[in-house]
Amino acid sequence: MNKTIEVCLSTKLYSDKLTKGKFNTVITDIFRATTSVVAAMDYGVKAIIPVENVEEAFAFKEQGFIVAAEREGKKLDFADIGNSATEFFQPHLKNQTIVYSTTNGVKAIHKARDAQNIAMGAFLNISAVAEWLDKHSMPAVIFCSGWKNKVNLEDTLFAGALTEILIDNYGFSTECDSAHISLDIWKTAKNDLMNYIEKASHRHRLAHVIDRNLLEYSLTIDKSDTVPVFEHGKIVRNNKSN
Repeated sequence: MNKTIEVCLSTKLYSDKLTKGKFNTVITDIFRATTSVVAAMDYGVKAIIPVENVEEAFAFKEQGFIVAAEREGKKLDFADIGNSATEFFQPHLKNQTIVYSTTNGVKAIHKARDAQNIAMGAFLNISAVAEWLDKHSMPAVIFCSGWKNKVNLEDTLFAGALTEILIDNYGFSTECDSAHISLDIWKTAKNDLMNYIEKASHRHRLAHVIDRNLLEYSLTIDKSDTVPVFEHGKIVRNNKSN
């Protein structure tokens, strides 16, 4: 099957994508959802149930579920934890199913249900995601969660980095301007990513919850070989045979 790449730079643009038929979608929300999901799965969380609205998250809480939920970067009052990767590094969360609700990332997950397969991508697992896309050998859509339907810099950088790997190592191609834009930005930024990311508005908007250590963690490349996938309403670890 033709291995093409299309990049959607925000949730608002996903419904207008040109890729049709069978394709894979990689969702990215570097600050913070997909980075946190990869971290949670690596630490030992069994599954994550993404829910879009606060009311649904609260209903799960009343059923006894552990809830990770935030809006505008702030943990909701009824939630057990927020949305930073390090908040999932708690022993009592291992082997648990967690309900998850965020401002941007969860919205993207539910919008991407038309894809054949859906994976969560972050700098942490970027090479593993590229290998996963190659294994499934069909068109790839890189879906940037952005911020409130707008384009953001950190997700665009990830899209460019993943596009570069897919083209250079796995024989993918692209005629998508958004892919070329993200690739060009990535080539400008990649040799000093920490300095370049200071341009990102979301980095400053979330300064109260993303300290320098968490920022460095979020921009660390290939710390993980875990590919979280969305299946039957839950995010779980990818089965290597699939």
